[in-house]
Amino acid sequence: MEKEYTNTTFVKRFLICLGSLIIGSPCFFIGIVGDGKAFPVLRFLRILPMPEYMDNSDIFYFTLGVMAFFATVILLIMMFGWIFNVSSNRFLKVLVVIGCCCGLPNAFVCLTIGSMLMGVGLLILPATLLACYLAVWYFKSRPDDVIDQY
Repeated sequence: MEKEYTNTTFVKRFLICLGSLIIGSPCFFIGIVGDGKAFPVLRFLRILPMPEYMDNSDIFYFTLGVMAFFATVILLIMMFGWIFNVSSNRFLKVLVVIGCCCGLPNAFVCLTIGSMLMGVGLLILPATLLACYLAVWYFKSRPDDVIDQY
């Protein structure tokens, strides 16, 4: 039996998403911006020039930065879908899989390396737990292409 979607459900989901974004905002910012001069997403899109030489650690952090951008955008899409109780379809499920593939390495690095540096990495934990819950929510008991069934 499916629960009814009420105003209380909307407010509760909105506050949970807002809280996880506010708590995890330092980690999102560090992941997307990089070390202050990198801006990997802008370099990936060729808005900023690529550096002439990148060693292995620069390539690793560049890749993590690009993946953090995609994971954050997909997490926001998943949150909006959850807040407004949007039915899942194939496109959203593909986005969830891409978001998991991009977000898990970033969450792992942030929780391991970032936690050793004054515990800053632990700030991403609420957003990581919410993302795991949303991935399950999108795949479990969500009919595929509900619009086509009517």
